[in-house]
Amino acid sequence: MAEAYNPKVIDHLVRPRHAGHLEEPSGRGESGDAACGDVAVFSVQIRENEVEEARYEVFGCAACVAAGSALAELVHGKPLLEAARVSKADVEEALGGPLPQGKGHALTLVLDALHKAFEDHWSRTAAAGLVDGYVGGGGAGEGGVVAAMSGGVDSAVTALLLKEAGQDVAAVTFRLHDGERGSRSCCSPDTVLFARDTAHRMGLPHFTLNLKELFNKRVMQDFVGSYEKGRTPNPCVACNAHVKFHAAAFLADELGFRHVATGHYARVAEGPSLARPVDESKDQTYVLWPIPKELLARAVFPLGDYRKSEVRRIAEDRGLAVAYTPESQDICFIPDGDYRRFVRKTVSAEPGEVVDREGVVLGRHAGVVDFTVGQRRGIGVSAPTPLYVTEVRPKSKQVVVGRRRDLEVREVRVRDLNWFLPPEEASSVQVRYNGGPVACEVEGDGEGGWIARLQEPVMGVAAGQSAVFYSADGGRVVGGGVVAPGGE
Repeated sequence: MAEAYNPKVIDHLVRPRHAGHLEEPSGRGESGDAACGDVAVFSVQIRENEVEEARYEVFGCAACVAAGSALAELVHGKPLLEAARVSKADVEEALGGPLPQGKGHALTLVLDALHKAFEDHWSRTAAAGLVDGYVGGGGAGEGGVVAAMSGGVDSAVTALLLKEAGQDVAAVTFRLHDGERGSRSCCSPDTVLFARDTAHRMGLPHFTLNLKELFNKRVMQDFVGSYEKGRTPNPCVACNAHVKFHAAAFLADELGFRHVATGHYARVAEGPSLARPVDESKDQTYVLWPIPKELLARAVFPLGDYRKSEVRRIAEDRGLAVAYTPESQDICFIPDGDYRRFVRKTVSAEPGEVVDREGVVLGRHAGVVDFTVGQRRGIGVSAPTPLYVTEVRPKSKQVVVGRRRDLEVREVRVRDLNWFLPPEEASSVQVRYNGGPVACEVEGDGEGGWIARLQEPVMGVAAGQSAVFYSADGGRVVGGGVVAPGGE
């Protein structure tokens, strides 16, 4: 670190470049906190993916003011992809080298303000399109890939592999929820900064899309509503169905790119359909079944041909900071794993009865939202043999319990199906993320849904979870849907 400002910093202070603001910008971004003393504001005018104008206003220390001037000069008049590639190292170089000790935050501050201006531009461009559900323009581009980066090792290596294969890659991180201060859960605010820095260190342009309204509407509200109805949702499935791939396709269309990529362990086969990855221990086809077929045709999953150990080794060999990040185990918007507390912040749960399968009252509970089929712990009823939740009845506020064998089912009703291949090719079904496929036969129920008749019993099938059908060789996804209560 330098001990004093060098001549280039002084030059930017004496002769600021592009200072001020645009009256009617296509995007505006602000970063920092007046209470801490430093605030940066960028306004940009973007037309046909070119930053025609960039203006900055910085309130704070000299390092921040000079960094704002240097960054504005670097991106003014540049193609949008080139501007989105400008890194902290580039700004530092434009300022003549390292800033004095304790002033490095200036680089992060001004870059974050600029990227929030880009983010605002995309929000205005999309208008209500993303919230209502982006269908896409068909992927008119001949090449190029938008790679979703969540801040973890899988998505980072995905982008790296595509770049090393000679692809034109733009990275995108989705701002899905407010998260908690200091949280590094998937797509949390701090992760946006980390993912951007990772992309820039790989020489990739990086964008952020604000999808908080869409994510709240299609994932978080569905999550809470499902528990209120006595069902067990899978938020990752809902995100893949309504958020992640649609948003990536939107950005790809805006940039003139063809493909979208994620760090899922899966492969795209002819059809198109989904196929299991090389590393079956990391298989994520179960949560990908709702991707619309037209979007699957544009999707690439580079990690489908790698094992997790190889992915970490690639990250380590390339010197990526994400090489040793731990596996993400929690729901991204519930980092502490306490889903009951999260649901109860929204739902007013009412107490009810715990009953056995004959209707005999065994005890009381504080709300059906605290229970899911297959649950053993936390039921609040003592018995000589272990009891399990076998049914949740929100209308009567009853939680039904029974013995382990009472959880066995041989028939699963499925609705809201998405078929990649003809249904008659379905040979087995998987009804839990960590479960294995079970041989089955499928037939329509005459009401738009399907019934899977299992050749062996399965334990704890819960309404709201996914049922994913696989081909006879077990390697391809035929289709998938949502497990329905027996009466639906």
